[in-house]
Amino acid sequence: MKSEVAKCAAEIRKILKAKNIKASVRSEQYSMGNNVNVVIKEIIDPEIYKALEEELAKYQYGHFNGMEDIYEYSNNLEGIPQTKFLFIKYDWRMQDAVLLKIEEFLKDKIEFNNDNCPNPNHEYKRLAGDLLYGKDDFIAWQEVENVIKEVA
Repeated sequence: MKSEVAKCAAEIRKILKAKNIKASVRSEQYSMGNNVNVVIKEIIDPEIYKALEEELAKYQYGHFNGMEDIYEYSNNLEGIPQTKFLFIKYDWRMQDAVLLKIEEFLKDKIEFNNDNCPNPNHEYKRLAGDLLYGKDDFIAWQEVENVIKEVA
């Protein structure tokens, strides 16, 4: 018989397969907890990424409250398998190459100097991550997508 966290991973796999998103889904169980790791193997539109995060949020039954150093059961839903922690991320090897490509693209598009930005390299890295994860859309995703096609 499958554990609750293994059932949760299986449900997430079904959702990803239905959306044609290539990903690895692994579950872990350990003392006082469990988690599901979703590692996306291809770059997807940031809007799809955010929608996926929202859709999969129901599979995590709470969150860690660092101020009080406790886990709070804030999303306990009956009828669906859930996990204590749900991590959704890109495969790090692919992500690193894509972020570098976006940074190069941004350096050609935006010029920072020490007068308006004390640490331009950090700013390029931040902006690249914001574009990849849909936290900022000052440049159309289609333009970024064209730049990263050869890497992803």
